[in-house]
Amino acid sequence: MKTTGELTMDVQQQYWENEIALFGKYLAEEGKLKADTIDKHMDRMQFMTTVYFNNYEIDYEQLQRETIVDFLGRFYISNVLNSSKSDISAYLPSIKKWVQFLQQSEKISAKQCADVLDVCKNKEFFVERFEQYMEANSDLALENWHNSNDFKAYMALQASESAPIVVEMRPILVDKSLLEQWMDEKTAVPQIVADFQMFLASLQDAKNIKLTTARQHLPRNFWKELDEKLGLALFRKPTLNQDQVPLFQFFFYAAENLGLITESKQQCVVTNQAARYLNLTNMEQAVVLLDSLWNKVTWEQLQEANEGGYPERIQASREAIASVLASWPVDQAQDVTIEWKRNRESGKLLDESADVFLHSVVALLGRFELVSAQFRPESEIKYAFQRTPISMAVKASGMRVFRYFANESVQTQQKPAVARMIHSTTDLKAVSGKSKIGRNDPCLCGSGKKYKKCCL
Repeated sequence: MKTTGELTMDVQQQYWENEIALFGKYLAEEGKLKADTIDKHMDRMQFMTTVYFNNYEIDYEQLQRETIVDFLGRFYISNVLNSSKSDISAYLPSIKKWVQFLQQSEKISAKQCADVLDVCKNKEFFVERFEQYMEANSDLALENWHNSNDFKAYMALQASESAPIVVEMRPILVDKSLLEQWMDEKTAVPQIVADFQMFLASLQDAKNIKLTTARQHLPRNFWKELDEKLGLALFRKPTLNQDQVPLFQFFFYAAENLGLITESKQQCVVTNQAARYLNLTNMEQAVVLLDSLWNKVTWEQLQEANEGGYPERIQASREAIASVLASWPVDQAQDVTIEWKRNRESGKLLDESADVFLHSVVALLGRFELVSAQFRPESEIKYAFQRTPISMAVKASGMRVFRYFANESVQTQQKPAVARMIHSTTDLKAVSGKSKIGRNDPCLCGSGKKYKKCCL
């Protein structure tokens, strides 16, 4: 057979029409498709062969992956008036059917067929090409579009983006002094440790979860399912968002701060750092989480968006807050309004109308089983700042922790945190030593003081 380039235009036209007629007969004999579906497959292939193949003098020997990339990724989009994304998508199954017919008819090789079928798996490439063309609003943009029809580069980019997210190896700091002060033979690991583990497991099971556009938070459905799994009953209304529950906010931002999750392509991804965290003992995990709450996570992130106030000032005075709590008798409920008013008037506590510690942090300290608190009934709460406790008592373990945070009556011991670095799941050796810290950074011991004024 002569190549199509050696035939006249009329003969080429008739040749391809005959070939497409054979393709239609093949589909009909298969008996799997309706007549109108067969006609659509034939129409698409007839346009491709009689217009594109004839224009560029392409024959079966030249049919390869790049042919499809050029036809569907450039020629069709830029030459067919009113083409749409659905048109682009519809061409791919037609091309698949066609090359399978050509291989069975021994008109193309098995390798040619495999190459074309492989490129047809990537609908997103062609749809993306269409979207880029529609967004091109200048001659330069159109020129760049025509010159960027690079399928190999696209596949290389996809491979790099689908690779496992690996964060920089860094130590997970466990404050051993806090561990010694907090945990004794009578102190159980708080439930929040297991709940946080379930949070990470749920993220892992869900694979990549798309973050919300406005605030880059986890979606409502994720939190609703987690709330049901843990039996927390925090989902007080169907339209609840992450920022309306301090526990949800803490889980998200603590995980982010520790490098256990990261954002990639608008999705929340669990990193390899999570395995290192989970290799710590439950007691060590409890200390890491409490240290994150007290020293690492910004308290403003724990309150509802647009709540206002000066949460950064409250957090900066956390040593004074710890001192107040450490002064209370153990397990004796205190009227929070009276106690806070008294300590504000004395100048020990800041006089802020919206106190992030009271309406967001106290509930979390309760989940660490350091305090017990009584709150207003949900029916009486209209605004987030009304979630302050009516009364609160400090537990025995909380007394030890708050004295430590207030730098009061702490047993003599080496205070800098111990860094436990796990290099892999098979290497669990603890590595002790000071972390690299600036003179003006918060001290790792959890006192709230600057490093230069504390443990330097």
